[in-house]
Amino acid sequence: MSWRKFSIADVGIYIALAIFCFMTLYPFWSIIVISFSTPEAYYSNQFHFIPTSFTLEAYEYNFAEPQLLRSFAVSVIVTAVGTANSLFWTMIVGYFVSRRGLAFTSLVFTLFLITFFFDGGLVPNFVLIRQLGLRNTLLALILPFTINPFFLILMKNYFANRPREIEEAATIDGASEFVILFRIIAPTAKPILATIGLFYAVYYWNDWFWPMIYISDRSLYPMALYLRNLVSHASTVSVDPGIVNTQNPATIRAAAIVITILPIILVYPFAQRYFVHGIMLGSSKE
Repeated sequence: MSWRKFSIADVGIYIALAIFCFMTLYPFWSIIVISFSTPEAYYSNQFHFIPTSFTLEAYEYNFAEPQLLRSFAVSVIVTAVGTANSLFWTMIVGYFVSRRGLAFTSLVFTLFLITFFFDGGLVPNFVLIRQLGLRNTLLALILPFTINPFFLILMKNYFANRPREIEEAATIDGASEFVILFRIIAPTAKPILATIGLFYAVYYWNDWFWPMIYISDRSLYPMALYLRNLVSHASTVSVDPGIVNTQNPATIRAAAIVITILPIILVYPFAQRYFVHGIMLGSSKE
């Protein structure tokens, strides 16, 4: 058995990678340790590498908070419905603009590309949502973000680079474009669909800025906005500005952060095997 000889450059690369991994993982680990720590242990340690005490008080407080449970439910609904809606329309439009010979495909694709570089602005978007009657509704967090132009480009390139023989055979047999898309192409497009679906899910789950603009009813706050308000109030653990509660603010905020990021961490492994493959498929161009 022969051992590979390491050069000085190899050692330097491994050291740099180890430092990078530590810088990436330590903030997450530190938050987890703090969330399970007592207030005394939190204030007695400057660096939280290992838990010196263990308690679930912060999690008990968070799960006893009605606002957190409502916000969690809102985020689940928005993420599930928003991801399904965005994936559905991105697939349909991506397939349409990838079809050569159909009318207006170039025009439709160009219009979507314009939104990739130019935006109407914060005030016009707010006025539009208010005039449509969508303010303080969950549709305001879903409909304006139905199609992301970048994901549309990935989807279009994937469909454009597929062999056309099967689709031509289905067309000869009398299959419509929708039948070809949903019964032939979609079942074989799992890599790109899983990849783009994961991107959409992460966006909907983490978005707090637009909910802050469109939503003033606290019962409709998503989890990201709830967490943003919780973290922004350094001396309180309540999202209600009229209530000041200094009971373990640091550990409660840490527990809320863990609760917020846990669903995405649990979902990622199921899509991870499609992730790199899907990006490569959608990024190539004929």
